[in-house]
Amino acid sequence: MDKNRAWRLLEEMSFVRIAGSKEDLKTANILKAHCDEAGVPAVIEDFEVENAVITEATFEVLEPEYCSYPVIGIGKTPNTKKDGAVGGFKYIENALDANLTDIKDKIVLVQGMVRPDTMKKLADKGALGYVMIAGDFYEEDSIKHELRPTNAFGDNPPLPGLKIHIDDAEKLVRSNPTKVRMVLKGRKKKETAHNVVATIEGSDLKDEVIVWSAHCDSVPYSKGSWDNATGSVTVMELMHYFNKHRPRRTMKFLWCGAEEIGLVGSRKYCETHKDELEKVIFNINFDMTGVTLGYEHVCCSCSEDTMHAIQYLAAMENYPVDIEVGMYSSDSSSFAAAGVPACTFARLNPRGGAQIHNHHDTMDHLDPDSFMITANFVAKFGEQIGNAPVNPIPRKFAEKVTKALEERKRFMGAGEKKDDKKADKKDDKKEEKPAKKEEKKAEKK
Repeated sequence: MDKNRAWRLLEEMSFVRIAGSKEDLKTANILKAHCDEAGVPAVIEDFEVENAVITEATFEVLEPEYCSYPVIGIGKTPNTKKDGAVGGFKYIENALDANLTDIKDKIVLVQGMVRPDTMKKLADKGALGYVMIAGDFYEEDSIKHELRPTNAFGDNPPLPGLKIHIDDAEKLVRSNPTKVRMVLKGRKKKETAHNVVATIEGSDLKDEVIVWSAHCDSVPYSKGSWDNATGSVTVMELMHYFNKHRPRRTMKFLWCGAEEIGLVGSRKYCETHKDELEKVIFNINFDMTGVTLGYEHVCCSCSEDTMHAIQYLAAMENYPVDIEVGMYSSDSSSFAAAGVPACTFARLNPRGGAQIHNHHDTMDHLDPDSFMITANFVAKFGEQIGNAPVNPIPRKFAEKVTKALEERKRFMGAGEKKDDKKADKKDDKKEEKPAKKEEKKAEKK
């Protein structure tokens, strides 16, 4: 393990890398080149993503006094008519039935993510469209203009949607508007994103596979140094380590594209390699490591036995870690949903610490020694699994994980399109986060 080599790659990857962009392909080529140079040939696996292109998004108060507010459009929601949708206004706290008694011919302001069932309720009650609240009252002004693009859940959502910063939402509610207009124009665009895969074949137990993963894309405005160039570099360092310390089991190193728009790359990998997943005994994922001020966290989408094994080794190695069973809003969830035990390692920030999903996600608050805290432990952990005489990872899930998986299937069954955005992992992860990642991951979100 070489922290200086890791740091150089981190610098090389610190640029905006949006899924489907030319920078996305640049990232894949950088990772492939490093693998090839190390003598572990990598392949780039392309897959299609459907991105939303918003050409116009406006929100205006027409009465009693004219005012306009900055908004962005919510992708994959329908366009308004040419002149927009005009109607009354209603602020809805929780979209409970008591909130929806008088929303006919109105545009509603809503809190939190608008899921398919909520949108259907709004449409059935006669709403014309919705505006979703995002952001933080206490963000600096420059970040308030960096609302993270969001896509709607579900196939054919019935209502056009906009997103507004919470500061402006409060001003809007206090103005008591009686007549408003929203305009949304956009289209869907097919683009190509990329996974990168490198393989080190095991010796005598090569038919059993461990997959190390991290996403390599970022969000708009963000260089994504912490989220998640650090995770990508961790996987690369593990590849270097196991290339020199060849394991008995096969190890695959997977850099996932399009995680930020719904875990798309890891889901595509699991779909494409479905027949191979029976051989995968464990997925170990990384999403944000290396922050100077932070704490070690592991979310185990596997059995409690495996969680306790990590706890035991952590105690033996004096590795201080906060650990839980559950589903994490990262690529480990795609493997768990495909029946593969998985976990995500992260080094998370304290409240008020480093930020993600905006222009502050740079290398300024990262540190090579902090990076090695996670890397050194997982190398020992992976070595034990990779060389154990008998597979030590039970192919089963804790009850909490099973319930989360069942809820996920119900939600998918309700009409979530496979390429739709997973509750907007980070900034919108901020608003949704059923898992712990946005409460913990960069307590921003």
